[in-house]
Order: sequence, then structure tokens, then C-alpha cells
Amino acid sequence: MGIRKTIGLFVEGDDTWQEGVMVDAIIDAVCEKDYNVLIFHSLMKKPAYDDGVLSDNVVSGESAIYKLPDYRLLDGVIILGEILRPDVTQDIVRRAQAQKLPVININDTHQGCYNVNYDDVVGMKEMVLHLIRDHGCRKIDFISGFQGNKESREREEAYRSALEESGIPFEMDRIGYGEFYLPAVKVAEEFMQRQEKPDAFVCANDTMAMFITKYLTDLGYRVPEDIIVTGFDHTSEAAEFQPSIASVERSIYESGKVAVELLEKLWRGECVPENTKVPAHLVLNQSCGCKERTKLDLNRINQAKINEITERDLFIHQISGMWRDFVSADSMEALFRLICQYMDFFEWDELKFCICEDVFGQRSVNAERIQGYTPHMVMVTYRKGKEPEFKTVYYPDILPELDLQGEERQQQEFIPMYMNQHTIGYMWLPAEHSIRKAPMLYAFMTTVNSAITEFCLLKEKDILVNKLDSMYVRDELTKLYNRFGMERYVDKILDVAKKKGEMVMCVAMDLDGLKVINDTYGHADGDNAIVQVANAMRQASERREVCIRSGGDEFLVFGIVDQEAEAAAYVQRVEEYLDHYNAMNNWPYTVACSCGYCVHTAEQINSLESMIKEADELLYQVKVRKKTLRSQ
Repeated sequence: MGIRKTIGLFVEGDDTWQEGVMVDAIIDAVCEKDYNVLIFHSLMKKPAYDDGVLSDNVVSGESAIYKLPDYRLLDGVIILGEILRPDVTQDIVRRAQAQKLPVININDTHQGCYNVNYDDVVGMKEMVLHLIRDHGCRKIDFISGFQGNKESREREEAYRSALEESGIPFEMDRIGYGEFYLPAVKVAEEFMQRQEKPDAFVCANDTMAMFITKYLTDLGYRVPEDIIVTGFDHTSEAAEFQPSIASVERSIYESGKVAVELLEKLWRGECVPENTKVPAHLVLNQSCGCKERTKLDLNRINQAKINEITERDLFIHQISGMWRDFVSADSMEALFRLICQYMDFFEWDELKFCICEDVFGQRSVNAERIQGYTPHMVMVTYRKGKEPEFKTVYYPDILPELDLQGEERQQQEFIPMYMNQHTIGYMWLPAEHSIRKAPMLYAFMTTVNSAITEFCLLKEKDILVNKLDSMYVRDELTKLYNRFGMERYVDKILDVAKKKGEMVMCVAMDLDGLKVINDTYGHADGDNAIVQVANAMRQASERREVCIRSGGDEFLVFGIVDQEAEAAAYVQRVEEYLDHYNAMNNWPYTVACSCGYCVHTAEQINSLESMIKEADELLYQVKVRKKTLRSQ
């Protein structure tokens, strides 16, 4: 067996009927040839960006999926139209060219690609010529899409060319812009108010043709007997409409096949034209009079609609339940277990999520990223009927290893997960045919991304709240509790001691010679001495004592003890730590402290202040003794 070829297929769009047909064609072709296909599928559609709806953050988040593949694994690239916007498409082409890969671009023209386009002009022209030659139409109104839109311009050109070829004068006021939707009715209404009614309305898509047909029949006109109406696209809805809409069918499926054939020619070293056009063809139906009206199979249509509505309602129920249950998740692992349970709706046997490690909180949120992804990722593998598996994986080139030369060919699809421009990771599943359910998958992934975002934001909020709270109760230099912290936590010690009938110690400490250190060596060394006393207090703590910096060089310790000797032992541990520190560091000064302490049962304690005052008095006696000893 020879080396199996691998095609990278780049798709976009949540309105995926057209893309789905092309993907079907490409997958059919690669199955026949035993090629691998890796599909990188964002779920946004370019026109939304053209209309100013799609933000830069969303484009950044969606387009990370196109940076996922290791182009060294690919033998060729197929792009289904311009991806999101020109700079994103150009980046895909640049990466492919760096590996000397041939790139086929379907339904668009882009520099550096071999372009496959539908010949809309020929198809639309044939439809207008058909009306003129076979139905004797002379007064033909054209309902275009958006003014200035590429497809609108091409179909207008075809209309004009057919008129000129037939010797019919072109009249600009016979073109109206229906925006590919309901505004077409308003245009038709204006045209019908003219004294001379048209022979035909030629529409730039089927949707407008159906709207106009209904408008005319509501007025009492017969289609096609009084006025002919035609469309473009040959959608299933238009084929089942009454009367069925005469239309122009793009060669969408054929274009997918042609793209694979062009790649094969390029692999063989054959010459391939830079631009290939696949002509559209006419589908003549009842609305132009070429087919008689037949009785609709309403049972079949109604059953199909019922199935569609049932599936939609079930999906809405799933989404609602999923969002409700997400609230109960107390960890990212729990959240993904819920997500996997709800993925059963799609009836896939296996799927995987590859999630950036910082989303799971396993490493810093500032972890290194490669094209938006972290070097370490958490792979969540879900097989139907089993618990999800969580595994940390490392991909130097981001994309997981795939057995591209194994017994079975690979047909995998990768879908982005992100919050704003921040990449969460991606979903990875067999391409059997998730793209057919892309609108539902898009809604599902939007909910999943929102849930993960919400969880991360709540986690960040908790971290921020804890940080602010810590700043409120802790001393900034030493990280010991300040007096606010003392008030909060020492009362808890007293409550526990009273309930259990235990004793409480209070140790007052004072750093020796801080003023001399500051004046002689500077405040940085003074701060160091303060920090070392704090370190000594933490090191000496064995029973979760509350350590406090109560002033500049003053410290307090509260804790539960079984006997008074434990307070003396605590002070000894502090002094031993500082003696060791001084011995290990050859500073020109010595870090030392004076300590005084008292121990009482909880019932004997009138107030914290009384204990602090008693310990301070004992501390003062220690300092006096030290001063006396130094003066001798």
C-alpha cells in the first residue's frame, strides 16, 4: 500500500447547507480514493462580519482553529470560500505555501490558490434566455439581492447580457434590490403599480421568488399563467412550494469533486488552470410553466416538518436543561462531565475536548501559548455510556498525533472553543457528519463556551475577592495578619477554647534595635529584619497559631495550648530560628527579638486587650533585663 494522502479542509459558517453539500462531495471523493481528511471548521459566517456584526475578538477566537493544524502532515489544502475575512484566508494560504502545499479555494478567488467557482452568470443567463425564447417574455423585472454584493452583481450581469443577446433594450428601472429576503415583496409591489405589468419576475434567489409568488397569488394573479416567477439555488423548500419554483441549481456537489480532482492532478505534476468554473444548470418547474401542477405528498412533507420540529424542541429542552445543570458544577471536571452527558443528543459514539491547561487551573493563566494554545493541554475523552477520561497531554505542534497511515483512513473534525479572543481549546470528533447538524452544534458550543466562560469568571472573581480580603486582613510586608485580621481570627480561637475548655496563649514580641538598623544600614535592611521575625513566627507555629504584626516592630501570637510550657517552647523556637538565620547570613547586624507571654484558660480571659497588656508588661521586663545586661 502506498502512502495515504491527507487533505486539510477549512470550512466556515453556521448557515451550512451549501458548505455541507460541498463537504459531502469532498468526503465521498476521499473515501473513494482512500485519502485522509482533517476538517477545521469555525462556526461563524463571513457575511456577519461584512455586516459589522462579527467583532475582532470573535474573529480571533474562531480563527484559532485554523492555526491548529501541523501543515507538515498535509498533502493539500481545500478552502471553502474566503474564511471569515481576507487576512484569515491569507494566513491559511501562507502557512500552506511555506510547506509547498497546493491550495484549492472553492467559491472565491484568492491569490496563491487554484480557484474553483460556480458559473452563476451562465446559469442565470440561461434562465432569462429560456423565458425569452421558450415563453415569449419581453418585459422581465429582475429582483436582485443586496446592492453591490458580488453574487448580486454577477446575476444582474447575466440578466443584462441575456436581454442584449435577445435584442431587448435593458432598462435600469427594471432592477430592484430585495436583499435576498422579505424586502423583495416591497420591490415587487412597486413594480406592479406600473401601468404595464411584467411578464416575469426573475429573482436572485429562491426565497425571494417564494415571497413574490405568494404576494402575487394573494393579489389574485396566477403563477405562471399571468406572471412567471423564477429563482436561484434550487432549495428543497422551493421545490416543494406550490407552484414549485423554476430555479438555477449551482453545481455545489460537483465543485467539491472537482477540487479533489484538481489536487490529484497537481500531485501528479500536471498543469492546472488558476481558475476553474463549474457551470450551473436550469431546473425547470411549475412557476415557469414547464411542469404541470401535481398533487403534493403532504403526508411526507408534514412528517418531515414534524420530525424537524420535534428534533428542534428536544434540542431546546436539552439546552435549557444543560444550562440549568451547569450551575451546580463546582469544578471544571464536573462541568465537562455534564457537557459530555448532554452531547449524547448528537448520538456520536466518541468525541474529545482538548482544553488549555490554564482553563483547568492546572498552571498559571499566564502560561506560554502557541498560536493561542498552551503546550500542555487537558484531553477530555468521552465514549458513549462511559465516564469521561481526563489526561494531560503535550503537543509540541498543538495538533494531537493521528495515525494517518493506519488501516483506517482518518476523517476528523476540529471545532473551536473560546471566550472572546481567548482560546479555551477545541472539540475533536469524527466527521460523520456533524456539519449537517452545524446550526444545532453551533448553538450547543455557544452554550458550552458561555458556561466555561462563566465558570472561569466566577473563579477569577473568587480569587480577586480572596486577594482583596487578604489585603484587608494581612500586613503587606510580612503577610502576617494585621489588627483587622486579629479581630477576625483571634475571636475564633477564643470561641473554640471556650467550647472545649482549653487554654489560650498570647505572645508579645518586639524586634530588637530596629531604629539602629534603619539609621545605620537603611530601611531595606530594616524591612528584612522585620520579615525574618515574621518568618520565625510562622516557622515556630505548630498548631495553626494566629501570627500578627500589630505595629512597626511589634508582633503578637495567639494560640490554643494544653499547658503554659508550650508558650515558652514557642518563644524558644522563634529564637532558635533567628540564631540559625544570623549564623547562616553574615550581616553586619543581628536580627533578634524580645518576647513576653501569658497563658490563661478561656474562662479567665476578660478581653483580648487585657491579655495583650499582660504579655506586653512581661515583654517590657525582658527588654529591661536585656538593657541591664548590655550595660554591665
